[in-house]
Amino acid sequence: MAHARRTRYLVDARFQLKYTALLVGVVMAVMGFLGVVLNGAAGASVESARIATEQATKALEESRTNSVLTRQNVELATADNPALAKTLTQALDETDKRAKSDLDDLRRQGDELRGRVSRMRLLLIGSGLVLLVVLSFMGIVITQRIVGPVLKLRRLLRRVSTGRLVIGERLRKGDELGDLFETLLQMTNSLRGLERARLATLKATLADAEATGADPLVLEGLHALQVELQPGLGMEALMRKSSAEIVP
Repeated sequence: MAHARRTRYLVDARFQLKYTALLVGVVMAVMGFLGVVLNGAAGASVESARIATEQATKALEESRTNSVLTRQNVELATADNPALAKTLTQALDETDKRAKSDLDDLRRQGDELRGRVSRMRLLLIGSGLVLLVVLSFMGIVITQRIVGPVLKLRRLLRRVSTGRLVIGERLRKGDELGDLFETLLQMTNSLRGLERARLATLKATLADAEATGADPLVLEGLHALQVELQPGLGMEALMRKSSAEIVP
């Protein structure tokens, strides 16, 4: 059954795989280019966040150093005023706390950004793999809708070239090249009509020749020509007979 399915979809493996690979290659190249652009933009954002975090860390360290020096100066300047010293110390504590909170927020945002970038990369890779499978399947199916009718038309044209003017086959539902196939049917119908007319003329001529006692060589030639004209039309009669036997 697996072999039958492969045969069904891979009618002309070389042609179908060639153009399926071309389709997949073009789409994947475009997607790869977009992926590189998006990855570059995401990498630049992550790098900017990293630099901002480093700068904020340095600023916090400098702020803490300045805070230590300021506390020492406040203690010296307000030695005789404990209330003022307490107020200034609380203000410095609040400043340090806000600076640390801002740094924590910046680090958290950087971690979230790196997480989103990682998820985006995984999504791009997963989407690329899914798209690869879907495009491969669709490419094979689409080309099969073209290759199948082409092979059938080629086979039928070979049959017509041998004088067999009856076409009992039809395209499958969904196949392409339906107009071309209908043109072939019209051509064979016209040729079959011409052959019937020629055969009728030949039979009448042969009957006249036999009735008038024509030369045996002439009669033999006419009989040979009749035999040559019979095969294609004989198949038509045989098909009509088979159809009549099938219909109740």
